[in-house]
Amino acid sequence: MNYKKMYYPVKALAALSLVAVAIKYWMPTEIGFAFMLLPYLVLYFLASANNYQNKRLFLIRIIAALFTIILAPVLIFGIEPDPQAGIGIMFLLVMQLTAISASEFIILFFNVDND
Repeated sequence: MNYKKMYYPVKALAALSLVAVAIKYWMPTEIGFAFMLLPYLVLYFLASANNYQNKRLFLIRIIAALFTIILAPVLIFGIEPDPQAGIGIMFLLVMQLTAISASEFIILFFNVDND
């Protein structure tokens, strides 16, 4: 399996999720709108050939990417407009950013560089 080519679907799904969330929650006056797009922007910029060099990096990053992208439909279709919806939205946002951050910390501390 060629791990260097697997970042293309991650990049495409991150861009698709970014566009879908941006269309659903278009609020140009709120700073929360920018925070809602942050996980998808991070995934998009992390998806490059250098970040998927071996099987370990691939598995760690793909788990975080799948977790983040799976939660995007929940943000788009699963949140009803009510006063407590903001709490659920921020909880999902924190879960997405935590998954990405945890995967990058695991890579930072446990990736052995052979150079």
